[in-house]
Amino acid sequence: MKKMYAAFESLFGGGKVFAPTSESSSPVTITSFSQPNVLRKKMEEGKMTHGGTVTANLSPVRLDMDHGAVVMYFCPMKTIEVLNVKTQGDGGGIPQEARIEGLSVPRRLKSGFYDLRNVELTSNGAMLVKATEATSWEFIEMGFPD
Repeated sequence: MKKMYAAFESLFGGGKVFAPTSESSSPVTITSFSQPNVLRKKMEEGKMTHGGTVTANLSPVRLDMDHGAVVMYFCPMKTIEVLNVKTQGDGGGIPQEARIEGLSVPRRLKSGFYDLRNVELTSNGAMLVKATEATSWEFIEMGFPD
């Protein structure tokens, strides 16, 4: 079973491990391969619409290294847990483009799956995942039998 996990890991993680080298935190980015369509689908399932802003937990997201940068991927996301509705949407469609703002990972974190907790999620012009003072990353242990 470990060999199958290793194959799965290399398929989705490319074997690149995030291991920060600086004392400070590392900024997080997204790319065209981060699959924002998954974020959009989960926002629609949560009844969010254009113009809405919520505080939410995203679970799980994946962090990996890509060309020296820490990249977040939405592809494994199963849920958006809405903690607080700040602004109701206007009923319009959620934009296609995704952006992130202010997200960084402490140097102790590594590549893997995380619950991204207490972010501001907005859908006005673009889907925006924005860090708050309470934003945190909670590592998800992926237990696989031998």
